[in-house]
Amino acid sequence: MAQLISRMLARKNTVLFLSVLIAVPFLIRIPDLRIVENVDYFANENHRDVIFYKELKSIFGNDEFFIVAFKKQNLFTAANLGLLKSITNDLAGIDGIREIKSLANVSETIGEEDNVVIRQFLETIPEEPHLLEKLRQRASQNPLYLKNLLSSDGNTAAIVIFIHNQPDNSGFRNRIIAGTRVVLERYKDKTGPVHIAGWTVTNTVLARYMKQDLAVFIPVSYGFIALAVFLFFRNIRLTLVAMVYTSLCVGCTMGLFPMLDITLNNVTTMVPPVVMALALCDTVHIFSHLIRHRYDPHHKVEKVYAKVLLELIRPCFLTTLTTFIGFLSLYVSDIPPIREFAIVSSMGILFEFCFAFTFIPAFMLLFNQQKIVGIHNRYPSDRLNLPGFFSHLSESIFRHYRMILTTGILLILVSIWLASTITVDTNLLAYFRSDSPVYQSTRFVEKELAGTNTIDISFKAVEPDAFKQPETLEVIQTLQLHIARMAGVDNTLSLVDFIKDLNRCFHNNAPEFYRIPKNANLISQLLLICNPDDIQNLINPSFDHARMSVRIGLHSTRDQAELIKLIKNQTQTMDTRGLQIQISGLVLQEVNTISALVRGQVLSLTITAVIIILIIFFVLRSFPLGMLSILPNLFPIVLNFGIMGLFNIPLNTATALISTIAVSIAVDDTIHFLTEFKTHLVWGADIRQAVFNTLQVKGRAIILSSLILAMGFGVMVFSRFVPTMHFGALSAVIMIFALLGDTLLLPASAIIFSSRLCIRSPEQRLHG
Repeated sequence: MAQLISRMLARKNTVLFLSVLIAVPFLIRIPDLRIVENVDYFANENHRDVIFYKELKSIFGNDEFFIVAFKKQNLFTAANLGLLKSITNDLAGIDGIREIKSLANVSETIGEEDNVVIRQFLETIPEEPHLLEKLRQRASQNPLYLKNLLSSDGNTAAIVIFIHNQPDNSGFRNRIIAGTRVVLERYKDKTGPVHIAGWTVTNTVLARYMKQDLAVFIPVSYGFIALAVFLFFRNIRLTLVAMVYTSLCVGCTMGLFPMLDITLNNVTTMVPPVVMALALCDTVHIFSHLIRHRYDPHHKVEKVYAKVLLELIRPCFLTTLTTFIGFLSLYVSDIPPIREFAIVSSMGILFEFCFAFTFIPAFMLLFNQQKIVGIHNRYPSDRLNLPGFFSHLSESIFRHYRMILTTGILLILVSIWLASTITVDTNLLAYFRSDSPVYQSTRFVEKELAGTNTIDISFKAVEPDAFKQPETLEVIQTLQLHIARMAGVDNTLSLVDFIKDLNRCFHNNAPEFYRIPKNANLISQLLLICNPDDIQNLINPSFDHARMSVRIGLHSTRDQAELIKLIKNQTQTMDTRGLQIQISGLVLQEVNTISALVRGQVLSLTITAVIIILIIFFVLRSFPLGMLSILPNLFPIVLNFGIMGLFNIPLNTATALISTIAVSIAVDDTIHFLTEFKTHLVWGADIRQAVFNTLQVKGRAIILSSLILAMGFGVMVFSRFVPTMHFGALSAVIMIFALLGDTLLLPASAIIFSSRLCIRSPEQRLHG
C-alpha cells in the first residue's frame, strides 16, 4: 500500500487527470436530472392493495379529486348562483379534468304524480326571492348534495373536480391547479376568499416544497462548509480544495440520478447535503493530519503526503465501508424513494473515498506547499490551544470517569422510557404550518363541508345484476349506516343513496319511501331512469361490482388505521350474502406506507448494527475493543428516540430514516478513535496515556467532523417540509451526542474496563 501511494503521488498530474476523467461521464449527465412534480412514488407498486386499487380505478375511474369552495352571506341569489355556474363552466374547460360537479350542473330527480323527472338542478336561475328560497330548501333537503356540494347552512358552495389518472405525466397536476387558479383569479372580486383543498393540491404543494428545499440546501451547505473549513484552518487554499472536492463528489452523485433513472423527490432531495457533509469529514481528517506533519522545505513533500495517506487509508476505508453498508441497508425498504436514496447515497460515499485519496492529494500538490501546510503558518487550533484543551479534557475524564459513565447510562435508561411513548404516525396536514394556505383551506372545507380524504369500499358479487337485488343492496346499506356513525367519517356515498332518492321521488317525494324497494323489478325500473353519469363511479355496467366512497376528516395515519380496522371488523361480523368486500383508496395506501416504512427501518437498523459491529470486531481483532465500541454508538441513537418521545415527534416517513443513517455515520469517529487508541496500546502505552495521546491526535478531527455533520444536517431545518425539518434537526443533535459519546463515554469506558483491554504488541505476539 505504501508503494502504491508513493507511486500515485509521484504521478500527481496523471492521477489528477484520471480523477477528473472518471468524473466527467457523471458530471455531463447532471442536466438530465429529473425533478418530480408529484409525491405519488411512496406506494409499493407490487403490494396487493396497490394492485387492487389500480384495478378499482380502471373500473370506476380515478377517485382523486379536489374541491373549490367559497362562502357567501346568501348563496341563493341570482347573482351568486350565476357566478357559481360561470366558474363551473370555465373550470370544466381545463384539460385533464375528468368530471366536475357543483350545484350548477348536477342532476336533480323530481317526483310529479307517479312520474319521475330528471333535470339539472340549476336548469334556470330564478330572479324572484320566493323561488330562490324554494331552491335553497330543495338543495338543503337533498342528501346527495348536503356536505358534498353545499354546506349545512346553505351558504358555502363546493365545486368537486375529479381528474384523470396520468401516472406517467408528473406535471399534469400542476397544470390543472395552475389553470384553476387562473379561472378563479378572473372572479376574485365577486367570490371573495376561495379555498382549494384535496390530495391534488396537497400533492403539488409538497412537490413545490421539495424544489424550494433543493434551491436552499445546496447553496446553504456550501456556505456552511466554506465557513467551517476557513474558520478552523484559516487557509483560503485549504478551503478551496475542500469546496472543489465536495463539488466533485456531489456532482458525480447527482449524475448518477439520470444514469439510474432516479428522480429527485422529497426523500432523495436529502442526498446532496448528506453527501456534502460526509465528503468534508474525510477532508477534515486529511487536513488535520497534515497539520501535525508540518511541511519542511528540507524534506520531500510527497513523503509527508504519503505518510498522512498511509495513516488514514485504513480507518477511512473502514468508515466508508460501515457508512456504505448502513446507507445501502435502507434498500430493504418496500418504499421506492427510500430504496433510491439508499442507492445514490451509498454510491456517493464511494465517490468520496476514492476522490479523497486520489484527487485531494494530487490537487493539493499543485499549490505552494508552504502556504498549504507550511511551518510558518499558524492555525486556529494553535490560537485556541486545542492541545491544552484536550489535556484538560483527558484530566477531567481521568478524575470523573465513573460519573461520566453513570450519567451516560442513566441518560440511556431515561431515553428508553421516553422512547416508549413514540407514536408511529404520518399526518400530511401537520406537515404544513397552520398559517399556510393549504392548511387553512383544508380546515375550511372540512368545517363547512366534508373531509378531503377518502376510503373506498369495494363490493364484488359472483352473478351479473346482483346489485339490482334488494337483499344485496341491503348489505351495502347496512355497512354504510355503520360507517356513517364512526368517528371521523363526514360523508358516505353509494348506489344505495341514488336508489333510495329515486324511490322517494317515484312515490311523490313521500319521506317514508326513502328506502330500498323490496321489489327487484322496481329497482331495475328506477335504474333505467337514473342518469348514468351520476352512478358510473359507483357501479360497473354489469352491476356485479359496486363501490362506496367514504369521505373522512382524519389526517393522522394512526387514526386512519383505527378507522380501517373498525370497518374491517364490521364486515367480518355482518352477513355479506356472499359478497366479497374489500377496503381500498388513497387513505389505505397512506396507512400501508407508514406500516411498511417502520418494518423496513427496523430491519435496516438491525442489519446495519449487526454488520457494523462484526466489521469493527474483525478489524480491531479485539473482543474487548469491539465491545467498547457499542456504548458510544448506542448512546446517540437511544437519546434521539428519547428526544422524539419527549417532544412528541412521531416516527414518520422522514424520522424513521434517522436511526439507520445516524448509526452508519456516528460509528465513523468511533473507528478513528479506536484505531488510534489501539495503536498506542500496541506500542506499550497504558490506558490513560493511550486515551491522552488519542485525544491529542484525533480529537481535533473528531470535533470538527462532528460539527460539520451537525451543520450539514442542520441545513435541513430551513425546509418548509416539516418531516425534513425534523430529520435535519434530530440528525444534527445525534451528531453532537455522538461527539460526546466518542470523547467522553468511550474514554471513560476504556478506563473502567482497562483490566480487560490487554493488547499485545507485534513483538509480544511474535514471542507469545
